[in-house]
Amino acid sequence: MPRIPPLFVNENFITNSAEKAETFNNYFASQCSPILNNSQLPDLFFHTNSRLSNIEITATEINEIIAGLNVNKAHGPDNISVNMIKLCGETLCVPLKIIFDNILDTGIFPNQWKEANVTPVHKKNDKQLITNYRPISLLPIFAKMFEIFLFKNLYNYLISNNLITENQSGFRPGDSVTNQLLSMVNDIHVAFDNKDCLEVRSVYLDMSKAFDKVWHEGLIFKLKQNGIQGKLLSLFQNYLCNRKQRVLLNGFNSRWESIQSGVPQGSVLGPLLFLIYINDLEAGIKSSVKFFADDTSLFSIVRDPVITADELNHDLGKISIWAHQWKMSFNPLIHLNKLKK
Repeated sequence: MPRIPPLFVNENFITNSAEKAETFNNYFASQCSPILNNSQLPDLFFHTNSRLSNIEITATEINEIIAGLNVNKAHGPDNISVNMIKLCGETLCVPLKIIFDNILDTGIFPNQWKEANVTPVHKKNDKQLITNYRPISLLPIFAKMFEIFLFKNLYNYLISNNLITENQSGFRPGDSVTNQLLSMVNDIHVAFDNKDCLEVRSVYLDMSKAFDKVWHEGLIFKLKQNGIQGKLLSLFQNYLCNRKQRVLLNGFNSRWESIQSGVPQGSVLGPLLFLIYINDLEAGIKSSVKFFADDTSLFSIVRDPVITADELNHDLGKISIWAHQWKMSFNPLIHLNKLKK
């Protein structure tokens, strides 16, 4: 990776690679702490009569995943590489099935699989400011293989029961930000063809540290609402707790730091869990709404400017209430666009 220049932290320059690793790790771990407020979990009600409490894994499916592994993917802290796994090939299928079945039966996700090696990657602007870096997490390959089964079964269950909003385009197979933008542009052009339409107003919102701030207790509550129960629910609870990370930098590694909130970055399952967490953000919204992961777009066809302004203000208020309830926050900068014919 490119060498990182001296970091400017607390009016001091940090030049030593070991100190940089510790500094990065402390900063990244501090972002993974829940927002503290007085919100409590609401009363539980179910979104569906369906239930998912267990999944089945076959040796054949494990073999197919091994065959499809990308040898260019980096490994996690256990130092077991994709090449090593592919070298063993089919001989791993039965032992892995025993391990996977034991995880499903006990509801306990191995602690070693909860550990991540983190690499700082520069995002933008001044390279000496630690806030301009984002973490890239590398997890054990076996953990990601197991997560593929969890993802496939959970995603199919959610989709078959219409539990993920169609307004969400992020992390959905076959969907993309391009599809979402085309849909929005089409809606705007259709609105302009309507003689009663004066203009279209849109508001764009961005969550602050969204993936890092997911409240674990709230996420488990929402999994319950979606009919996840029994050993599978216990597994998700265990999967989220006791996670740790360390930063590797220029041959040095930091100490391990605990993660208190968020969905695991770099994991197969994390993005889907995030979608479940924010899925009810659209509840009670009067404007048209589109999501791409943590980016939210509201737009309204203006026939009466006063009514449109009231609706957009109402929606921003609902989003603010949602953010407080689920211990999330939105960046203060809100983009408001007015598109005229």
